[in-house]
Amino acid sequence: MSTTTATTVTDTLAARAAFTTFIEPGDGVAGALIEALGPVAAFDTITSSGDRHAALVDAGLSAAEAQEALTRWTPRISTKTISENLAAAERAGITIVDPDTIPALASLGTQRPVALYVRGNAAALAASTPITITGARASTGYGEYAARELVDDLRTHDVTIVSGGAYGIDSSTHRAALGADLPTIAALAGGVDRAYPVGHNELFTRIAVKGAIISEMPVGAAPTKWRFLARNRILAALSRATVVVEAGWRSGSLNIAGHAAALGRPLGAVPGPVTSAASAGCHRLIREYDAKLITGAADVLTLLAGE
Repeated sequence: MSTTTATTVTDTLAARAAFTTFIEPGDGVAGALIEALGPVAAFDTITSSGDRHAALVDAGLSAAEAQEALTRWTPRISTKTISENLAAAERAGITIVDPDTIPALASLGTQRPVALYVRGNAAALAASTPITITGARASTGYGEYAARELVDDLRTHDVTIVSGGAYGIDSSTHRAALGADLPTIAALAGGVDRAYPVGHNELFTRIAVKGAIISEMPVGAAPTKWRFLARNRILAALSRATVVVEAGWRSGSLNIAGHAAALGRPLGAVPGPVTSAASAGCHRLIREYDAKLITGAADVLTLLAGE
């Protein structure tokens, strides 16, 4: 369908959910438009039958931004897709959350999520001390042991463990949190109803019981390389500190660390054997990014105290 077939949206959350069906994560132009007009008016503006380009310019976008945005969005706007997304979320018991109600995400500015889909306990997002613990997918036994020990060491503290739901360090972190009876949040790059990796379907089900599976992507959306990279900014922003347990020189977890550093969040890294290429990224963070050396819960608490 085209934008000339209008969809009437009067609810703020519905409007935010509608946006997620046709923009990509971190779309700063969409974020600026929503910030200027509010979600409902912003949606109405880009789906009106009038001069949409002029309306976007009137809302504060430059002529070039308005044209590029309409070129990106228009082919993807579909009344059917928008309606089906809301219906699927309701059927699956997925909660749609306004990210503006999560103060930590404000640091992302116009690139903060437009909406968050939550499978599980949405109240977990209000945790007072969320900590992102992440690392390489291609982890070693040492890295997985270090992740488990670090989380277990935090069991007596009021923290929520945040990670990316991937194989390797992420899954070791989530499982350790579940074993320590700590709430844990998994931030995904695809829809929260779509287990990726598929092998973590049971793990995600367990996480959703006490914690939450979250994503800015609509129901059923597939993860892509770009969406993984964009998801990383949420992992960094949502937490009061980020700790990288094990990472190679080019590990994707360094991207999360980069976001944390850019946002001014405390950053820590667990050292590994000097002979291990799997820990080269952690050593790089300590050397080049001023990441604090982490060996246990006491170091994490010191990291938080130095915010």
